[in-house]
Amino acid sequence: MYRAPGGIAALFSDYRKFAGARLWLSFALMILGALAEGFGLLMIVPLATIAMGSDTRIFHLVPWLQSWGSDKRFTVALALFVGAMATRSALLLARDTLLARLEADYEVSLRLRAAATLAQRGWPFASSIGQSGMQSLLLNDVPRAGQAAAFIQQAAVGVSMLIVQMAVALLLSPALTLVAVASLAIAALVSTQFVHRSAKRGIAISTAMDESAGSGFRLHAGLKTALAQGAVPAFLAEYRVSLSQTAREMTHLARDYSASQQLTSFGAAVVAALLLLVGVRVLALPFAILVTSLVVFARMNGPAQMVQNGSVRAAAFAPAFAAIRARLGVLDWTVPSRQALEPLDWHELKLAEVRHEYQPRLGIAEANVRLKQGQWLGISGVSGAGKTTLVDLAAGLLVPDSGVVEIDGRALEGNTLEHWRGALAYVGQEGSVFNDSVRGNLLAEGATADDAELWKALESVGLAGRVHAFPAGLDESVGDRGSHLSGGERQRLVLARALLRRPSLLILDEATAALDPDSEGKLFERLKAIEPRPAALVIAHRNSTLAHCDSVAQIQHGVVRTTESGVSTG
Repeated sequence: MYRAPGGIAALFSDYRKFAGARLWLSFALMILGALAEGFGLLMIVPLATIAMGSDTRIFHLVPWLQSWGSDKRFTVALALFVGAMATRSALLLARDTLLARLEADYEVSLRLRAAATLAQRGWPFASSIGQSGMQSLLLNDVPRAGQAAAFIQQAAVGVSMLIVQMAVALLLSPALTLVAVASLAIAALVSTQFVHRSAKRGIAISTAMDESAGSGFRLHAGLKTALAQGAVPAFLAEYRVSLSQTAREMTHLARDYSASQQLTSFGAAVVAALLLLVGVRVLALPFAILVTSLVVFARMNGPAQMVQNGSVRAAAFAPAFAAIRARLGVLDWTVPSRQALEPLDWHELKLAEVRHEYQPRLGIAEANVRLKQGQWLGISGVSGAGKTTLVDLAAGLLVPDSGVVEIDGRALEGNTLEHWRGALAYVGQEGSVFNDSVRGNLLAEGATADDAELWKALESVGLAGRVHAFPAGLDESVGDRGSHLSGGERQRLVLARALLRRPSLLILDEATAALDPDSEGKLFERLKAIEPRPAALVIAHRNSTLAHCDSVAQIQHGVVRTTESGVSTG
């Protein structure tokens, strides 16, 4: 079978590990359900024999019926047939319910593990994925990988049914069964070609869907500007190309899938005719045996199609799992549970001889900075100087190439880092505002707060009056990405959410750039009045913003120089 890197084999291995004992339980239900059906089908032999008054030698298949009268044999055989079919139905209901639960749980597991893996790899890795990559990962790749697992399940169900039905057919007529087995072997060879083609189509579809997701994201992100500039047709043209490619590949896949279905159906009809010819003309089977055998072989058509269709579609969808692996590597199995970490009680943050360069002369070449609890440090420099890199190092998002970041003399790593994260709030210029209510946005990061605390946070950032004016108050929707708010109001809302963390360190990366200097000054006065007063790292370009800080760290050519009193340069 064709195998893309991380394709069906890797997907099945991952699914098997996920399902654990439930996988073997599902296999047991598959086999038991098929056995119940097979036993019921065997009961057709005595039923047909008794009904026709045929040669009683047929009862060598069920010797315990030979000594009974025909009426009693008929009643018992009929009861056993009905009982077997009832048992089969119950077992298959349990099987299908378990498989449906496994399918749903596996997609949930993929989503959670993909997100956990992304977080575990750290911010530099996560930022390289990009928003369109995340969208493609969670909206395209994960659902398709989950569907691939479902199709593997479908093929497994078909295989289990075929095995049992073949065993029943062997009991009835070994010779006729050999003919059927030979026919199935030929069909399997033919279907392999469709599986190969589907795997290749699946790779092409995954690539096309990734490209269309990127185009769609660019269209959404740049729509306002495109509308203003009359450039929408250019965006749509790019989007149309990627969508058309996806549509073409999906059409080819659908054609191959339909062709395999029709070939299987036609092949089943030819095999049925062949079996009838062999059974009557060559083997001269008793009518009851012949009829029952044909019923069994006819019922194999469904499982055979399940195997064929499941294999073809699994091969087509499995490349989505390969795409997940290509983006994230092997998925982590440990999904962190939500736990309230005690914020670190600290007194001094220190960056000593810290260097972190993405490439020569890009990043921080040398930083010696100390920040004590309650102090505000402004960070200034031209665009690209390394301002965000500096605060990311302080936040523990980046690891220094050399030097050390310490909290009260302890390296910022391990348990210290985990508790440090509980002590800070990071607010960027483009803070995330969600298509949710004011309340939903304030509580989006997991804070627990009652209405009084929410209003207090809004008051602290100067947004309470605006929210009071909303008809629904805290439950008013702010629109997609905060479209119902002004730029400054969006920044205030994100700041209010940050304050609900009760941070001892605020990291503000151009977090008030949308406010005018007067409004910004009043906001900073309120933030500084919070008890206990949080320390702050404030990235800003405006001198009016930096004037509110106790000290200013100027970054020039990657070197950090601190001025003003209150903060030591080391």
